Amino acid sequence: MTESITVEWIGSQLALVTLNRPERRNALCIELLENLCTRVERMATDGTARVLILRGAGSVFSSGLDLSEASNPNLVQRSAESVSRALQLMRSTPVVTIAAAHGGAYAGGAGLMAACDIAVGTSDLKVGFPEARRGLLPALICAVLSLKVREGDLRELFLAGDVVDAARAQQIGLLQHVVEPDKLLDRAIKIAKSVLAGGPDTIAATKMLLNAAYQPTPATSLQHMLDVHLGARRSPEAIEGLAAFLEKRSPSWMSRES
Repeated sequence: MTESITVEWIGSQLALVTLNRPERRNALCIELLENLCTRVERMATDGTARVLILRGAGSVFSSGLDLSEASNPNLVQRSAESVSRALQLMRSTPVVTIAAAHGGAYAGGAGLMAACDIAVGTSDLKVGFPEARRGLLPALICAVLSLKVREGDLRELFLAGDVVDAARAQQIGLLQHVVEPDKLLDRAIKIAKSVLAGGPDTIAATKMLLNAAYQPTPATSLQHMLDVHLGARRSPEAIEGLAAFLEKRSPSWMSRES
């Protein structure tokens, strides 16, 4: 069976971590998220990696949450907790995390990109947060994005739900660098090598310093947002929105629009 997460090594301290569900556009299923967390936690514990580059196999970085799982009442709690854990870990691990995103990063996939310390995107990258169109609340990723994106820009991203291009994503703080597609990995590796030039303990301490300086408020903490997210996932609009997406039709509320 194909592994949902693969790890390659560039030198002895840089790990290339790949979301490996290209046939599902790297949708964030429970297995993938739990596998990702296990790999990253192991790197931090045994000290095998100081920096990791997170990328996606296939045509996109990640299409977001696996909605076939999100629509399963028996998996709602575990799915939400897996997303929350992964977002928190990308920020909290002493390993420096660099996202190398191409093609598309949507919803939870864009949140995972933004949760990394540094994000590099290709010039053709598209980023979007279509949660409201599925009857969902972008609560978990709000806890991450509210630390990086200005309020007005975040309101537009979440309320309008329109896709933005790489230039706009960089302008509002979702990306730190935009490069041509064939330069993506090279730029991510170059940044990683700059990080590796710092003292190991000092870099880890600097990341913890930054985490302390940029903390969510109690109202935007991942724990609070997890509760909000779970409440919304069980709402009538979420049930209808997810069913409509899976059945490839418009949700019922669209028929009420003029």
